[in-house]
Order: sequence, then C-alpha cells, then structure tokens
Amino acid sequence: MLVEASSPDGTARFLVRRHGDTVPAYSLELVVHGAEGVAGTPLMTTVRYTGGAGSERVLLVPVVRGRFGPAASYVRLPDFVGREWTASTAAPVSPDSMWTAETITLSAGASLNDATRDAWRAVRALISDAGLRRVIDQELQ
Repeated sequence: MLVEASSPDGTARFLVRRHGDTVPAYSLELVVHGAEGVAGTPLMTTVRYTGGAGSERVLLVPVVRGRFGPAASYVRLPDFVGREWTASTAAPVSPDSMWTAETITLSAGASLNDATRDAWRAVRALISDAGLRRVIDQELQ
C-alpha cells in the first residue's frame, strides 16, 4: 500500500496501492462507512490527480451500499504517477447528475471488480441523460 487516507468526517477511507516493479500501476480502493439511504442508491466521489504528462485527470468513483458491509469500490488509476491527488466527499447521484462522456469513459473503464461495476449500473439506472447511459453500457461490456 502506498497511501491510506480518510475524509475529514471519517466516513470515507481511501487506499492507494502500487502494483508492479518495472512499470508501476496504481489502484484505489474507496470504502464509505455510514452510507445512509436505501441499499442500491449510488454515491459518487470525484478523484483528481495529475497524470504522467502533467495533465489533470478526473476519475469518478461510484459506491453503492449492499445488504452487508460498507459501500466500497476498487478502480485503476490510469496514468497516475504516485503524486498528489484529492477526492471529494461521496455525494448522492441524482437523475440530473451531469458529467462529460470522456470522464465517464475513463471512470467506468477503470472499474476493477464487480462491486464497482454494479455501482456504475446503479448510476446508469438513475441518471436521465440517455447519452451517458449508453457510454456506461459501452464501458461495462
């Protein structure tokens, strides 16, 4: 593990891991404790970091509370080089939530486990933008 951090209110825990020796790759596990609301209702966290070429990357990480345990997701951090990053508080997704297709493509494509893909499916079912729903479907295939 490279970094372990918590949100100021202590509800979210972020674990950044480094994989590989020669060419490192990075992943992020997000665990949200006390996610209120109905099981299956998605929350979204925005992670921002600087990529290898110096460009800002924005990665959306959804979580959804299951029947057991805390809400959690596991994602790849594309082009992350192990430097500074920030994350927003996990906020409920609404039907009016809007993101760019490019951000959705990068974010949904970074999913590393079924819990994260299920969270994206919950986001897809909730948002009203048909174009973004298609992008999510494409990335989860």
